Amino acid sequence: MFLFFLVLVLNVVISVWNCYAVGIAWKDTMAFGGWFNKTLLWSGVIQSGVGFSMPIMLILGFGASFFLSSGENPMFTLEEADQILQGMFSLWYVLVIFPVLGSGLAIWAHSLREAYRRRDFGSIAVAGYNSFAQIHNMVSAANNLGGAFGNVGELFGKALDSKGGKGKDKLFILLIILVIVAIIAGFMIAFALVRHYASNTDSRIEEYGDQIERQRYANR
Repeated sequence: MFLFFLVLVLNVVISVWNCYAVGIAWKDTMAFGGWFNKTLLWSGVIQSGVGFSMPIMLILGFGASFFLSSGENPMFTLEEADQILQGMFSLWYVLVIFPVLGSGLAIWAHSLREAYRRRDFGSIAVAGYNSFAQIHNMVSAANNLGGAFGNVGELFGKALDSKGGKGKDKLFILLIILVIVAIIAGFMIAFALVRHYASNTDSRIEEYGDQIERQRYANR
């Protein structure tokens, strides 16, 4: 549990750092950068949005599972609640894994290019970490995506089952909405942080304008 919490915290820290890196480069890249550099920025946003959505998904998923399986008259047994939780996490995984793989590929390619160009310890270490992360995500997708699709199909099947009784079919739809809410909330946090860092960073044009203003006042 401690290791899981540590990984979760590290994931959030990396997401914040990605937002910072994207934010300080946003103005210049959007003004002067090529298509690859702009793709790289959006890849950072995607990685951050998914990273922030993970703890939100955990809170909503475990909270819903606990609420539905507790009390004097629980709507679901502990086994059913566990299946619901697996279905929610599987749906989250299916929705985010392809954006994660695509954006990770762009970041991985950029880190390799930087490592080849700079050839120092920092750039090589970053390229090594990104290579490990990309390979891990691809292997994980290959091993887990089939089971995740199966859990998602089961979750949607229960949501559309008119024989669920006691409003369970509508409740399953609500659980699916919670997954979507977690992803949207994660991206809202990412966009807010990127905008914050971008608004507090001067672009090259703004720095040049400030330099001209200082020179003009100095020559008076």
